[in-house]
Amino acid sequence: MPADKYTSLAALKEHLGINAWHSRVADRRSNITIISPHGGYIEAGTSSIAHKIAGRNYNLFDFQGLHRENPQDLHVTATNFRDRQLTAMLDNSVAAISIHGMGNQRKAEIWLGGLNKHLKGLVLEALRKRNFAVNPESPLYRGESPRNVVNLASNFGVQLEISDELMAELFIRRRFTKSGRCPKTNPCFDALVAAVRETIEPYRASLLAQERSA
Repeated sequence: MPADKYTSLAALKEHLGINAWHSRVADRRSNITIISPHGGYIEAGTSSIAHKIAGRNYNLFDFQGLHRENPQDLHVTATNFRDRQLTAMLDNSVAAISIHGMGNQRKAEIWLGGLNKHLKGLVLEALRKRNFAVNPESPLYRGESPRNVVNLASNFGVQLEISDELMAELFIRRRFTKSGRCPKTNPCFDALVAAVRETIEPYRASLLAQERSA
């Protein structure tokens, strides 16, 4: 991955007009936050996945790069990715889930990272149950830095890195549209979203049980 052109989201916004990027934010006062830090054309497909996982239940922060040409110019690495609204949601979250695209890996697979081992285990089990190829010991993009935005929730978070080969299996033709409409997806997309969503309530229930037994 080439070095970022901008060292922070603030620097990016300072140098680029609003036609270059868009943030979709939904603060639902949930203690779970779903993040797509490289949405839009940057890592095409991640915006739609994050939106569907968040649904109407969980907080959403989706930063969309709107440049078709050289979309990676709008990539800000997760350890430097900060936004006031996102920070406010994460300050009130027990966990976060971030969605990333990791480019061509010659295999349709997901790499799981992040510091929340409990939620990571639940996501791993749910994805494998639906026959997704998942590597929980990512050779790259492990998301284990405490400064990674997904780990700023109180109990840290889980990072999903999705290969281009799998992205191609989730969408019918386009992976992103500026109109805000979700591109046409297929049952594989639905299965991925359902797998991640089904882990969140059991995870929250386990935290509540721990609190009651403490």
